[in-house]
Order: sequence, then structure tokens, then C-alpha cells
Amino acid sequence: MKRLNRCLLIGSLALVSLPACAAPRPATYDYARVVNAKPLYETVQFPVDEQVCWEEEVWQQSRPSAAPVVLGAIIGGVVGHQFGGGNGKTALTVAGAAVGGTIGHQVAKENYRGGAYPVVQTRCEVQRNWRTEQRVVAWDVTYKYHGNLYQTRMAEQPGRKIPVQVNGRIAPYYR
Repeated sequence: MKRLNRCLLIGSLALVSLPACAAPRPATYDYARVVNAKPLYETVQFPVDEQVCWEEEVWQQSRPSAAPVVLGAIIGGVVGHQFGGGNGKTALTVAGAAVGGTIGHQVAKENYRGGAYPVVQTRCEVQRNWRTEQRVVAWDVTYKYHGNLYQTRMAEQPGRKIPVQVNGRIAPYYR
């Protein structure tokens, strides 16, 4: 029984330690000299909205002036105020203003020629324009390691040296 337990214990230890023996060794890194780094460009278009304004001549319909009506009401009120007494004076002032305003309106109507006249107005609108831009999307990098040239594509511009695994491949997660 002791012998069986000992065999089982040794066997289980061997099975448990087997994956540890088979695990790959951690990679070691070195640095390679960058020989050439060439950017790769992409053409991108994007919309830009701009407000564009200009001056434009338009025709505006003329309106009769209110000055004759106001002036007639004032003159009529002053004349009406000259007559009567007490509350009658106030009533005649109001009546004179009304009659004077009506006469002023008739004068303005008879002298109104109508028509239109030119007026300069500023008009604006939003115009959509397209801008074109060149953007770097990647870098084609040539590097030298132990006398051999290698090429890779990187997302960022490399410095003078880049980390490589000892086997000469570019290191993962380069920063």
C-alpha cells in the first residue's frame, strides 16, 4: 500500500510538472538599427460648411408717409382747443385732432405716387465645401539586425532603433 501511494505521488508530481517543462521560454529582445522609414499616405475628404454672404439689390414697395396724418391731427387739436370751455374744450380738442388727422390722411393719399425703390440687402447661405487632406496611415520600415535587412509595417513612426526579438522579428506591442 505504501508502495502504491508512493508511485501515485511520484506519477502525479510528474504530470503536474510536465506543462512547466513544455512552456516556451520568455522571449529576449535586442535593438535593431532603422535603415529607412517611409510613410504611407491616405487621401481623406471631409465636409466643411461655410457661411457665404453677398449684397443684393432688391425692390421695396414704397409706403405713404404718416407725417401728414400726424401734422393734421396736431393742427386740428390746436384749432379745436381754441373753442369751447370746460369739458367742451376737451371734446373740441379731440374732435379737432380727429378731423385734422383725417384731412392729413386724404392729403397724403392724394400726393402718394406709389411704386418701388431699390434697396441693398445682405443675403447669406451655408455652402458645403470639401477639403482634401493627406494623412499618414502606416510606415514601411527597413531595419538591420546582425548584418541582415528586414522589412515590416508599423502604425507609428519608428525612432533610430526598434526592439526586435532575438530571432530578428519585430517585437509585439512596440511603443
